[in-house]
Amino acid sequence: MKLILHITTRAAWDTAVLAHTYAPATLATDGFIHCSTAAQVVYAANEHFPGQSGLVLLCLDEDLVQANVVYEDCYETGQQFPHIYGPLNLSAVLGVVDFDPDAGGRFTLPPLIALAAAPILEFDPSPQAILQPERIIKPIDIAEHCVLCFFQDVITALRADGRLRQIYTLYSEIGPNPVYEMEIDGRRLAVMHPGLGSAMAAGFMEEIIALGCRKFIACGGAGVLDGDLAVGHVVVPDTAVRDEGASYHYLPGTAVAVASAAAVAAIQNTLIRHHVPFVVGKTWTTDAAYRETKNVVARRQREGCLTVEMETAAFCAVAQLRRVLFGQLLYGGDDLTGDEWDNRGWQSRTDIRQNLFHLAAEACLSL
Repeated sequence: MKLILHITTRAAWDTAVLAHTYAPATLATDGFIHCSTAAQVVYAANEHFPGQSGLVLLCLDEDLVQANVVYEDCYETGQQFPHIYGPLNLSAVLGVVDFDPDAGGRFTLPPLIALAAAPILEFDPSPQAILQPERIIKPIDIAEHCVLCFFQDVITALRADGRLRQIYTLYSEIGPNPVYEMEIDGRRLAVMHPGLGSAMAAGFMEEIIALGCRKFIACGGAGVLDGDLAVGHVVVPDTAVRDEGASYHYLPGTAVAVASAAAVAAIQNTLIRHHVPFVVGKTWTTDAAYRETKNVVARRQREGCLTVEMETAAFCAVAQLRRVLFGQLLYGGDDLTGDEWDNRGWQSRTDIRQNLFHLAAEACLSL
């Protein structure tokens, strides 16, 4: 279930029940029904309905809404809100909750909604935290361009060939994580492995931003949700479904995180220049590789996801908050589209992994 909310009046809802459908005036004037996530609804209420009583929240299961649901920022709010492009079928309404302001005319999230939304959606927009990376890690003389490379075999080979020079070490409880620098056509490029999973990747990205990097391209592999994507086929994610934890501490609770347009364009230009076939689209970022069930995979396929991985949404979210550029190249790996998981030997494709790294490096240096 994916919860979204719509603010309306009790009278309008009563009318909808009698009519067996809900089509507010904004459907005609704006072309869609305005909705919010649980993290956005209080902002929307205080912005558009200050002090107004007699309101209710329609609690909707987005997966049950028959009309198209599109997340977009139509009014330059900096947030993407869910919009329903068509009448609302009442079968998608899970419940109706009274939504009245307090004595001062301000709205707060009803306890029932807060319970359903879960603590992860309690987003704080403040960019400052108690544990702030730049207070802990001092900047160094480092390239502004950085490739976040998930291929340890490629990093090891480059190091063995003498092409990488270690310039710093980041640490976690799994041990040291070297930060390298290499030179390509007289230009400096930082290279590091960002770890595995959204939390570790976000943390390491924060730290290398504190060191001084500002333009990032990541390269890695991903499971495919489209059976037509062969092993090694390049996918450039422009959006990532946020089915992980880290991104919700960097961005409000919208459904997807978005890669930097300039970085996506740089990757596309590089791939075209080298005649590399690719597809641009949506990826699914999840923290739980062992909970990729058939039902969830089918849902993500319906949403248009081409791949599944564990970090992209977090990278995009960190980049947006910290105002740096981020894009990513993925290559088609294991296949999740059949009745049984197919590894397809994706981790042994050394030539693909090496080529993807060099394409990532070129794209990054073009930013």
